[in-house]
Amino acid sequence: MSEVLMKVSNLSKNFRIGRNKNLKAVDDISFEIKRGETLGVVGESGCGKTTLGRTLINIYEPTAGEIELEGEVLDGKSRNDRKKFADKMQMIFQDPFASLNPRMTVGEIVSEGWAYRRMYTKKERCAKAIKLLEIVGLNEEHANRFPHEFSGGQRQRIGIARALSMSPKLMICDEPISALDVSIQAQIMNLMIELQKEKGLTYIFIAHDLSMVRYISTNIMVMYLGSQMEFGTSAEIYHNAVHPYTHALFSAIPVPDPNVEKERKRVMIEGEMPSPINVPKGCKFCTRCDYAQEICETERPKTKEVVPGHFCACHFPLLENLKSTKVL
Repeated sequence: MSEVLMKVSNLSKNFRIGRNKNLKAVDDISFEIKRGETLGVVGESGCGKTTLGRTLINIYEPTAGEIELEGEVLDGKSRNDRKKFADKMQMIFQDPFASLNPRMTVGEIVSEGWAYRRMYTKKERCAKAIKLLEIVGLNEEHANRFPHEFSGGQRQRIGIARALSMSPKLMICDEPISALDVSIQAQIMNLMIELQKEKGLTYIFIAHDLSMVRYISTNIMVMYLGSQMEFGTSAEIYHNAVHPYTHALFSAIPVPDPNVEKERKRVMIEGEMPSPINVPKGCKFCTRCDYAQEICETERPKTKEVVPGHFCACHFPLLENLKSTKVL
Protein backbone atom coordinates (compact mmCIF):
# COMPACT_ATOMS: atom_id res chain seq x y z
CA MET A 1 0.00 0.00 0.00
CA SER A 2 1.39 3.38 -1.03
CA GLU A 3 2.23 5.95 1.61
CA VAL A 4 -0.04 9.00 1.89
CA LEU A 5 2.03 12.00 0.83
CA MET A 6 -0.53 14.78 1.31
CA LYS A 7 -3.68 14.93 3.40
CA VAL A 8 -5.99 17.94 3.14
CA SER A 9 -8.74 18.40 5.73
CA ASN A 10 -11.63 20.88 5.44
CA LEU A 11 -9.59 23.38 3.43
CA SER A 12 -11.29 26.72 2.66
CA LYS A 13 -10.18 29.96 1.07
CA ASN A 14 -12.36 33.08 1.22
CA PHE A 15 -11.80 36.46 -0.38
CA ARG A 16 -13.32 39.60 1.13
CA ILE A 17 -15.62 41.40 -1.32
CA GLY A 18 -16.59 44.82 -0.04
CA ARG A 19 -17.31 45.18 3.67
CA ASN A 20 -19.76 42.42 4.43
CA LYS A 21 -19.41 39.79 1.70
CA ASN A 22 -17.08 36.83 1.31
CA LEU A 23 -16.38 34.92 -1.87
CA LYS A 24 -15.82 31.26 -0.99
CA ALA A 25 -13.41 30.25 -3.72
CA VAL A 26 -12.53 26.96 -1.99
CA ASP A 27 -15.16 25.57 0.37
CA ASP A 28 -14.42 22.71 2.80
CA ILE A 29 -12.27 20.49 0.54
CA SER A 30 -10.81 17.22 1.90
CA PHE A 31 -8.76 14.56 0.14
CA GLU A 32 -5.67 12.36 0.34
CA ILE A 33 -3.06 11.70 -2.33
CA LYS A 34 -0.53 8.88 -2.16
CA ARG A 35 3.09 9.03 -3.21
CA GLY A 36 3.59 8.56 -6.96
CA GLU A 37 -0.09 9.13 -7.83
CA THR A 38 -1.76 11.86 -9.87
CA LEU A 39 -4.89 13.63 -8.67
CA GLY A 40 -6.82 15.25 -11.51
CA VAL A 41 -8.94 18.28 -10.55
CA VAL A 42 -11.66 19.20 -13.06
CA GLY A 43 -14.65 21.53 -13.32
CA GLU A 44 -15.99 24.53 -15.19
CA SER A 45 -14.06 27.80 -15.38
CA GLY A 46 -14.50 29.68 -12.11
CA CYS A 47 -15.06 26.57 -9.99
CA GLY A 48 -11.98 27.20 -7.81
CA LYS A 49 -9.45 24.76 -9.31
CA THR A 50 -6.59 27.26 -9.60
CA THR A 51 -7.35 28.82 -6.21
CA LEU A 52 -7.18 25.35 -4.67
CA GLY A 53 -3.75 24.76 -6.19
CA ARG A 54 -2.44 28.16 -5.09
CA THR A 55 -3.80 27.62 -1.57
CA LEU A 56 -2.18 24.19 -1.31
CA ILE A 57 1.22 25.64 -2.16
CA ASN A 58 0.64 28.68 0.13
CA ILE A 59 0.55 31.38 -2.53
CA TYR A 60 -2.79 32.09 -0.87
CA GLU A 61 -3.05 31.63 2.88
CA PRO A 62 -5.88 29.24 3.78
CA THR A 63 -8.90 30.71 5.57
CA ALA A 64 -9.55 27.42 7.34
CA GLY A 65 -8.50 23.79 7.25
CA GLU A 66 -5.27 21.83 7.47
CA ILE A 67 -2.60 20.78 4.98
CA GLU A 68 -0.52 17.79 6.04
CA LEU A 69 2.55 16.81 4.02
CA GLU A 70 4.48 13.64 4.86
CA GLY A 71 2.70 13.52 8.21
CA GLU A 72 3.64 17.10 9.13
CA VAL A 73 1.05 19.89 9.37
CA LEU A 74 2.16 23.02 7.51
CA ASP A 75 0.43 26.36 8.02
CA GLY A 76 2.84 28.51 5.99
CA LYS A 77 2.94 31.26 8.61
CA SER A 78 6.50 30.77 9.81
CA ARG A 79 9.55 31.21 7.58
CA ASN A 80 10.54 27.61 8.27
CA ASP A 81 7.14 26.35 7.10
CA ARG A 82 7.29 28.46 3.94
CA LYS A 83 10.71 26.97 3.17
CA LYS A 84 9.29 23.47 3.62
CA PHE A 85 6.46 24.31 1.22
CA ALA A 86 9.00 25.43 -1.39
CA ASP A 87 11.32 22.44 -0.85
CA LYS A 88 8.60 19.80 -0.98
CA MET A 89 6.09 21.36 -3.39
CA GLN A 90 6.55 23.24 -6.65
CA MET A 91 4.07 24.59 -9.19
CA ILE A 92 3.88 24.63 -12.98
CA PHE A 93 1.80 27.63 -14.02
CA GLN A 94 -0.78 27.92 -16.77
CA ASP A 95 0.88 30.77 -18.68
CA PRO A 96 4.47 29.76 -19.39
CA PHE A 97 5.46 33.29 -20.44
CA ALA A 98 3.95 35.27 -17.55
CA SER A 99 5.52 32.89 -15.01
CA LEU A 100 9.10 33.52 -16.25
CA ASN A 101 11.08 36.66 -15.39
CA PRO A 102 11.77 38.39 -18.75
CA ARG A 103 14.95 40.04 -17.38
CA MET A 104 16.63 36.79 -16.36
CA THR A 105 18.31 34.26 -18.59
CA VAL A 106 16.96 30.71 -18.61
CA GLY A 107 19.98 29.51 -16.66
CA GLU A 108 19.33 32.13 -13.96
CA ILE A 109 15.62 31.23 -13.83
CA VAL A 110 16.28 27.51 -13.37
CA SER A 111 18.97 28.07 -10.72
CA GLU A 112 17.18 30.88 -8.86
CA GLY A 113 16.13 28.63 -5.96
CA TRP A 114 19.70 27.45 -5.42
CA ALA A 115 21.04 31.01 -5.55
CA TYR A 116 18.46 32.21 -3.01
CA ARG A 117 19.46 29.41 -0.61
CA ARG A 118 23.18 29.92 -1.39
CA MET A 119 23.47 26.33 -2.54
CA TYR A 120 26.48 25.33 -4.67
CA THR A 121 28.99 27.61 -6.34
CA LYS A 122 28.04 29.68 -9.40
CA LYS A 123 29.83 27.20 -11.67
CA GLU A 124 28.02 24.25 -10.07
CA ARG A 125 24.66 25.99 -10.40
CA CYS A 126 25.32 26.61 -14.08
CA ALA A 127 26.23 22.95 -14.68
CA LYS A 128 23.17 21.68 -12.79
CA ALA A 129 20.86 24.07 -14.67
CA ILE A 130 22.17 22.79 -18.00
CA LYS A 131 21.60 19.20 -16.87
CA LEU A 132 17.99 20.01 -15.93
CA LEU A 133 17.40 21.70 -19.28
CA GLU A 134 18.66 18.58 -21.03
CA ILE A 135 16.27 16.45 -18.96
CA VAL A 136 13.28 18.46 -20.22
CA GLY A 137 14.40 18.38 -23.86
CA LEU A 138 16.42 21.60 -24.18
CA ASN A 139 20.19 22.02 -24.49
CA GLU A 140 23.16 23.99 -23.19
CA GLU A 141 22.88 26.91 -25.62
CA HIS A 142 19.37 27.70 -24.33
CA ALA A 143 20.73 28.56 -20.87
CA ASN A 144 21.98 31.99 -22.00
CA ARG A 145 18.80 33.03 -23.79
CA PHE A 146 15.84 35.03 -22.46
CA PRO A 147 12.22 33.76 -22.23
CA HIS A 148 10.95 35.85 -25.18
CA GLU A 149 13.25 33.92 -27.51
CA PHE A 150 11.36 30.65 -26.98
CA SER A 151 8.10 29.11 -28.21
CA GLY A 152 5.25 28.35 -25.80
CA GLY A 153 6.18 24.68 -25.52
CA GLN A 154 9.82 25.51 -24.81
CA ARG A 155 8.82 28.02 -22.14
CA GLN A 156 6.71 25.39 -20.42
CA ARG A 157 9.71 23.04 -20.47
CA ILE A 158 11.72 25.80 -18.77
CA GLY A 159 8.96 26.10 -16.14
CA ILE A 160 9.13 22.35 -15.55
CA ALA A 161 12.93 22.48 -15.21
CA ARG A 162 12.63 25.30 -12.67
CA ALA A 163 10.07 23.28 -10.67
CA LEU A 164 12.36 20.23 -10.71
CA SER A 165 15.35 22.24 -9.43
CA MET A 166 14.33 21.90 -5.79
CA SER A 167 13.72 18.12 -6.11
CA PRO A 168 10.09 18.40 -4.95
CA LYS A 169 7.98 15.50 -3.75
CA LEU A 170 4.77 17.04 -5.13
CA MET A 171 4.14 19.17 -8.22
CA ILE A 172 0.96 21.19 -8.68
CA CYS A 173 0.27 21.54 -12.39
CA ASP A 174 -2.17 24.38 -13.06
CA GLU A 175 -3.48 23.74 -16.58
CA PRO A 176 0.11 23.35 -17.85
CA ILE A 177 -0.90 22.56 -21.44
CA SER A 178 -3.98 24.73 -22.03
CA ALA A 179 -1.98 27.57 -23.66
CA LEU A 180 -0.12 25.23 -26.04
CA ASP A 181 -0.83 23.81 -29.50
CA VAL A 182 -2.31 20.31 -29.59
CA SER A 183 0.88 18.67 -30.93
CA ILE A 184 2.95 20.37 -28.21
CA GLN A 185 0.43 19.35 -25.55
CA ALA A 186 1.14 15.68 -26.22
CA GLN A 187 4.90 16.25 -25.95
CA ILE A 188 4.57 18.03 -22.59
CA MET A 189 2.20 15.36 -21.25
CA ASN A 190 4.57 12.55 -22.26
CA LEU A 191 7.48 14.44 -20.68
CA MET A 192 5.58 14.81 -17.40
CA ILE A 193 4.68 11.10 -17.34
CA GLU A 194 8.31 10.12 -18.01
CA LEU A 195 9.55 12.42 -15.22
CA GLN A 196 6.97 10.98 -12.83
CA LYS A 197 8.20 7.45 -13.49
CA GLU A 198 11.89 8.37 -13.28
CA LYS A 199 11.72 10.59 -10.18
CA GLY A 200 8.69 9.16 -8.36
CA LEU A 201 6.86 12.49 -8.50
CA THR A 202 3.34 13.05 -7.26
CA TYR A 203 1.11 15.38 -9.29
CA ILE A 204 -1.99 17.43 -8.67
CA PHE A 205 -3.10 18.03 -12.26
CA ILE A 206 -5.59 20.88 -12.71
CA ALA A 207 -7.24 20.98 -16.14
CA HIS A 208 -10.40 21.49 -18.12
CA ASP A 209 -9.39 19.04 -20.86
CA LEU A 210 -11.16 15.93 -19.59
CA SER A 211 -9.43 13.58 -22.04
CA MET A 212 -6.00 14.67 -20.78
CA VAL A 213 -7.11 14.28 -17.17
CA ARG A 214 -8.23 10.74 -17.89
CA TYR A 215 -4.90 10.01 -19.58
CA ILE A 216 -2.69 11.06 -16.66
CA SER A 217 -4.80 10.75 -13.48
CA THR A 218 -4.94 8.02 -10.85
CA ASN A 219 -7.83 9.71 -9.02
CA ILE A 220 -10.17 12.52 -10.06
CA MET A 221 -11.88 15.24 -8.02
CA VAL A 222 -14.77 17.15 -9.59
CA MET A 223 -15.32 20.71 -8.31
CA TYR A 224 -18.25 23.09 -8.66
CA LEU A 225 -18.40 26.57 -7.12
CA GLY A 226 -15.51 25.81 -4.80
CA SER A 227 -16.95 22.54 -3.46
CA GLN A 228 -16.05 18.91 -4.06
CA MET A 229 -18.90 17.18 -5.90
CA GLU A 230 -17.35 13.77 -6.53
CA PHE A 231 -14.08 11.95 -5.88
CA GLY A 232 -12.86 8.54 -6.99
CA THR A 233 -10.47 6.60 -9.16
CA SER A 234 -10.17 7.65 -12.79
CA ALA A 235 -12.01 4.54 -13.99
CA GLU A 236 -14.82 4.97 -11.47
CA ILE A 237 -15.43 8.62 -12.31
CA TYR A 238 -15.33 8.10 -16.07
CA HIS A 239 -17.40 4.93 -16.23
CA ASN A 240 -19.62 5.19 -13.14
CA ALA A 241 -20.18 8.87 -12.32
CA VAL A 242 -23.07 9.23 -9.86
CA HIS A 243 -23.28 13.00 -9.34
CA PRO A 244 -25.58 14.67 -11.93
CA TYR A 245 -22.97 17.37 -12.57
CA THR A 246 -20.17 14.86 -13.17
CA HIS A 247 -22.44 12.77 -15.38
CA ALA A 248 -23.20 15.80 -17.56
CA LEU A 249 -19.60 16.98 -17.59
CA PHE A 250 -18.15 13.72 -18.85
CA SER A 251 -20.94 13.07 -21.34
CA ALA A 252 -19.41 15.93 -23.36
CA ILE A 253 -16.20 13.98 -24.05
CA PRO A 254 -16.22 12.93 -27.71
CA VAL A 255 -15.59 9.27 -28.61
CA PRO A 256 -13.24 8.63 -31.57
CA ASP A 257 -15.71 6.24 -33.16
CA PRO A 258 -18.44 7.72 -35.42
CA ASN A 259 -20.84 4.84 -34.84
CA VAL A 260 -20.56 5.02 -31.03
CA GLU A 261 -20.64 8.82 -31.01
CA LYS A 262 -23.80 8.85 -33.12
CA GLU A 263 -25.66 6.71 -30.57
CA ARG A 264 -24.46 8.58 -27.47
CA LYS A 265 -26.75 11.04 -25.74
CA ARG A 266 -25.26 14.30 -24.48
CA VAL A 267 -26.51 15.41 -21.06
CA MET A 268 -27.07 19.16 -21.25
CA ILE A 269 -26.72 21.53 -18.28
CA GLU A 270 -29.19 24.39 -18.53
CA GLY A 271 -28.62 27.86 -17.11
CA GLU A 272 -25.52 29.62 -15.82
CA MET A 273 -23.39 29.01 -12.77
CA PRO A 274 -24.68 31.05 -9.78
CA SER A 275 -22.58 33.90 -8.42
CA PRO A 276 -19.90 32.59 -6.03
CA ILE A 277 -20.73 35.53 -3.75
CA ASN A 278 -24.37 34.46 -3.43
CA VAL A 279 -24.44 30.67 -3.69
CA PRO A 280 -27.62 28.59 -3.10
CA LYS A 281 -28.33 27.72 0.53
CA GLY A 282 -28.55 23.98 -0.13
CA CYS A 283 -26.76 22.10 -2.89
CA LYS A 284 -24.77 24.53 -5.03
CA PHE A 285 -25.79 22.67 -8.19
CA CYS A 286 -29.53 22.62 -7.43
CA THR A 287 -30.34 25.59 -9.71
CA ARG A 288 -29.13 23.64 -12.77
CA CYS A 289 -29.92 20.04 -11.78
CA ASP A 290 -32.73 18.01 -13.42
CA TYR A 291 -32.98 15.81 -10.32
CA ALA A 292 -33.26 18.60 -7.72
CA GLN A 293 -36.01 18.38 -5.09
CA GLU A 294 -37.04 20.56 -2.18
CA ILE A 295 -34.36 19.24 0.19
CA CYS A 296 -31.69 20.18 -2.37
CA GLU A 297 -32.64 23.85 -2.07
CA THR A 298 -32.54 23.95 1.72
CA GLU A 299 -29.92 21.47 2.93
CA ARG A 300 -26.28 21.11 1.87
CA PRO A 301 -25.58 17.45 0.95
CA LYS A 302 -22.89 15.61 2.91
CA THR A 303 -20.11 13.74 1.16
CA LYS A 304 -20.83 10.01 1.31
CA GLU A 305 -18.93 6.94 0.16
CA VAL A 306 -21.20 5.25 -2.41
CA VAL A 307 -18.74 2.40 -3.04
CA PRO A 308 -15.27 1.89 -1.55
CA GLY A 309 -13.07 4.81 -2.60
CA HIS A 310 -15.86 6.61 -4.50
CA PHE A 311 -17.30 9.68 -2.76
CA CYS A 312 -20.21 11.89 -3.79
CA ALA A 313 -21.93 14.96 -2.32
CA CYS A 314 -25.52 14.60 -3.54
CA HIS A 315 -28.92 13.94 -1.96
CA PHE A 316 -29.99 11.85 -4.96
CA PRO A 317 -26.91 10.25 -6.56
CA LEU A 318 -27.42 8.33 -9.79
CA LEU A 319 -26.67 4.95 -8.24
CA GLU A 320 -27.95 3.11 -11.31
CA ASN A 321 -24.78 4.30 -13.09
CA LEU A 322 -22.68 2.11 -10.79
CA LYS A 323 -23.93 -0.89 -12.76
CA SER A 324 -22.85 0.61 -16.06
CA THR A 325 -19.91 -0.99 -17.82
CA LYS A 326 -19.83 1.15 -20.95
CA VAL A 327 -16.56 2.86 -21.79
CA LEU A 328 -16.66 6.54 -22.73
